[in-house]
Amino acid sequence: MKEPHHRKKAGIGMIMVAASLALIGILQISIGPDVLFGDTIQRQQVADFEDCKVNGFQEPQCAKWIDEMQLQECRENKDTESSECWKYRMWVIMDQELEEILKNAQNEE
Repeated sequence: MKEPHHRKKAGIGMIMVAASLALIGILQISIGPDVLFGDTIQRQQVADFEDCKVNGFQEPQCAKWIDEMQLQECRENKDTESSECWKYRMWVIMDQELEEILKNAQNEE
């Protein structure tokens, strides 16, 4: 009877499972009392956006919202050539390709 050589792989797999469960336990302990942890983060982001909107997006930390709004505008207009949309060109092209794939899939049905 041959000696199995897969014990090392099985042992490593068991260690990885134990480590991931330990990490989940640590995460649960750290945010355990705050059951709405994700909701709190989302509400803070909305409040930050509203503050930036009131201030006209003038503060340095509001730059991420300006970029996001510009990206959304470029996606809506499907603009890949203007100087404002040049850095978002890949995302706009990917959106157009995805729309084409979905349109072709609907036509095949």
